[in-house]
Amino acid sequence: MIFNLYKNRGETPLECLERFRGTKPELQNESMTYLGRLDPLAEGVLLVGAKEHVEQKEREKFFGLDKEYDFTAIFGFETDTYDVMGRVLKSETTEDLQEIDLIKICKIYEGEREQKYPKYSSKMIYENQKKKRPLEQTGYFSAEKSPPSPAGHGPKVALEEFPSSDLEKEVFSPDLQNEFSSLGSEELELPKLSSESFPSKMINIYKLQFQKLENISSKDLFARILMDVSRVRGDFRQGEILEDWKKLLLEKGNFEIPIAHFSAHVSSGTYIRSLVNGIGETLGCGATTLSIKRTRVGDYKIEDAIIISK
Repeated sequence: MIFNLYKNRGETPLECLERFRGTKPELQNESMTYLGRLDPLAEGVLLVGAKEHVEQKEREKFFGLDKEYDFTAIFGFETDTYDVMGRVLKSETTEDLQEIDLIKICKIYEGEREQKYPKYSSKMIYENQKKKRPLEQTGYFSAEKSPPSPAGHGPKVALEEFPSSDLEKEVFSPDLQNEFSSLGSEELELPKLSSESFPSKMINIYKLQFQKLENISSKDLFARILMDVSRVRGDFRQGEILEDWKKLLLEKGNFEIPIAHFSAHVSSGTYIRSLVNGIGETLGCGATTLSIKRTRVGDYKIEDAIIISK
């Protein structure tokens, strides 16, 4: 039997599956698997099934289903993961971004194209007939376990250091105080990425549609990033990541940053994070992903997804 689950932002597919299993006593002894992945910062449709009832060919069929997403991009920034859960590699001013530019870019990206895997992804590469994940590709949010921090365990964050915003009641909770300790004041040291050529695959973007362009204040954007990063458990360089964003968004005063909302219908294997990064490169201003919501996998729709009680 296949279950259509709603995965929350901030949890891995495995965490979502185990939460669901906890609500179903009849599944306690079942060996289960998820039929597709979602990054922890992504939310929406996640298909899971009992292994003994899902044949290998059927699993491959589910992995090959087309998908639909709603997603939001931040312009003027590039990160090593292509979303806000990464170290910031580049930032620049984007004052002249227009809606017409985003409408045109959607048409450019529609159709079949080659897409490189993100350097932080679940993609395996092979060396000497054995599976191996290079450091830059250490299972970016692997569902099985947290990857090691590329820079070791980063500094933690004292949430009271940051200014208040409309989101502070959600962000500055006592529970989170134990998750992070204070940021250092050292200069940013950006990660040195390998020049190794990462694998790619052919994908198809059947439809890419621009929805809306708006501005968000740097103060509110930081509060949003802080809240999202704080949701993710395990060591994912949270300290270094938040320090990057703090320096860029809080130490230069409050300013406006353009964000754009899109929807996409894509083939299996398409990385929305890579799509956003490519759009930023094409526009010449850089872009990274703020949010992703998967709204459909094949015939499985988000409105039919099981919302798991906590």
